[in-house]
Amino acid sequence: MLTSRDETRHGSLAGVDLQILEELRADGRITANDLADRVGVSRTAAARRLGQLLDEDIVRVVGIVHPLTLGIRSLAHVSLTVDKPVRRVGETLGAMPEVPFVSLASGSFPLIAEVRARDDAELAAVLDRVRSVDGVLATETLYYTNLAVDVLRPAQAADVEIDRVDAKILSHLQFDGRMPFTTLAEKVGVSTGTARTRVLRMIDNGVVRIGAIVRTGRRESRIDVGVGISLRGPVSQAGDLLVEMPEVRFLAETLGRYDLLATIDANSLTDAVSVLDRLRAMRSVLRIDSWVHLDTVKESYHYPMEVRP
Repeated sequence: MLTSRDETRHGSLAGVDLQILEELRADGRITANDLADRVGVSRTAAARRLGQLLDEDIVRVVGIVHPLTLGIRSLAHVSLTVDKPVRRVGETLGAMPEVPFVSLASGSFPLIAEVRARDDAELAAVLDRVRSVDGVLATETLYYTNLAVDVLRPAQAADVEIDRVDAKILSHLQFDGRMPFTTLAEKVGVSTGTARTRVLRMIDNGVVRIGAIVRTGRRESRIDVGVGISLRGPVSQAGDLLVEMPEVRFLAETLGRYDLLATIDANSLTDAVSVLDRLRAMRSVLRIDSWVHLDTVKESYHYPMEVRP
């Protein structure tokens, strides 16, 4: 086990950082003691490095609820061409609450965005606003018919009842998944025991997944690759195969120029190429296009919490 003195002697903890990030993606509320045991460093080193990763905005720990659980039923991927500085256009798009994800990308489309709305009418209205942004030259839209894998892989829990206390708790966890139970209880107006019980129940019931989102461009050697896939035969069969791939961090069945849209999380460009080769080797795959997410302008999957009367 590395001690604080070992940490100084080794200088860089890049490898340990990546292990910490993987543990946080699996369990965003992991304690410093458990993190130290799993990663193989002292508790002091684990707590200090975790604090640095959070403070430096390399990683954010958030609670993510499957959009269908909250009645968010119309989702789309938008590829954009621009005639103004791409980051400026991306920041304007990121200011829209219905746009949870904006990325600067390589390839034919320098800007990628996602829109999530409660119904198709709201989706159409948001897409009109996107097309009206100064600097947006053209857009291509993929409509999601099935969100098979969302970021952090939250399950759809449409049959689970969420009352007003649960909704208040989720509204805070969506911004800070590691918020202490005492702080959460004060903000919601319940006891610490009630806050703890409700959070653990919602995690166990699949209402929320709490994990780490790492900003592209701040991820050491890791890389996100977007993949558009055209298929022969039933889309669901190929989708089932991709769901089982651990490198797939996002997957949707779509209407548009692709049948499947995926995001591949790889340790390096070499690993990304290997994953793409595996996809091309699938019998049902006719063609794939890929692009690299160079920098994330916005990734924030929080929604207004509404409770049915």
